[in-house]
Amino acid sequence: MFRAVSRLARPAALLAVAVMAAACVGGAGAAGPTPSPDPEDPDQVIFRVSWEGGFVTPEMLLGRLPVIAVYADGRVITLGPVPAIYPGPFMPNLLEQTLSKEALASLIQLARDKDLLKDVKYDFPGIADAADTVLEINLDGKSYRLSAYALAEAVDGGVAPAIEVPPADVAGRAAMREFIDALTGMPADSFVDEQHAYAFHALRLYVTKAAIVENSEFPGEQPPIVWPLDDLATAGEPVENSPVGARCLVVEGDDLATVKPLLEGANQLSVFEREGEFYSLIPRPLYPDESGC
Repeated sequence: MFRAVSRLARPAALLAVAVMAAACVGGAGAAGPTPSPDPEDPDQVIFRVSWEGGFVTPEMLLGRLPVIAVYADGRVITLGPVPAIYPGPFMPNLLEQTLSKEALASLIQLARDKDLLKDVKYDFPGIADAADTVLEINLDGKSYRLSAYALAEAVDGGVAPAIEVPPADVAGRAAMREFIDALTGMPADSFVDEQHAYAFHALRLYVTKAAIVENSEFPGEQPPIVWPLDDLATAGEPVENSPVGARCLVVEGDDLATVKPLLEGANQLSVFEREGEFYSLIPRPLYPDESGC
């Protein structure tokens, strides 16, 4: 009897940011020029919000997903809610919906109005171990990256007198926060379809050796899942500078069809067996603009 101890539950903070809802963005009628994204490249990312760094485990960094991604054809992929059970589901809950052309144009105009078409990094002293919130924007053939440390944790109105934050940074951070609130809080009438599960066509899997406790009496023990594909000890390629010795492989096509039911039936304590060895897997569905490891 055994159990895995290397998989960790996803932090509740993932849900907190994923459901931020504040400012509502208007539909048609946005003022000023708002060029549409190139319709010939529907997989072009227009807006993406993600987290980088922070005091989390190496495994969580490997499997981290964007908070939201918006594509040129209006598709929006977000992190959905996760059941409050232990152990939680193995696979992330990714949801997809499509913005109307007017709603996407209003977001583009809002980004211009808030002066977000630039490359900038905002620091925030006095807070340790937080993540950077990164907003990527691709418009008019140019790419922009805005990064703000501890954007969710820091409240500008509550800055201690001893902490000096330049007024321009305070304003810039506020503009980022307001835009992300609007982006993640678009009203229902901004979409042309119902929200549904994101049907990914390829899956990145990070493989590590499972930590096993032999003869454990821990309740909830579960048998390993037999891995039906190539040997996990050699499949894929090593992850450079991985402190947990992870390997990365991409599963797609018939292989994805084979393993997807197994992964959907797994949970966060599941381990996988291949030729007598036990492994932990970290799933990372690939987004429309992504490929490989």
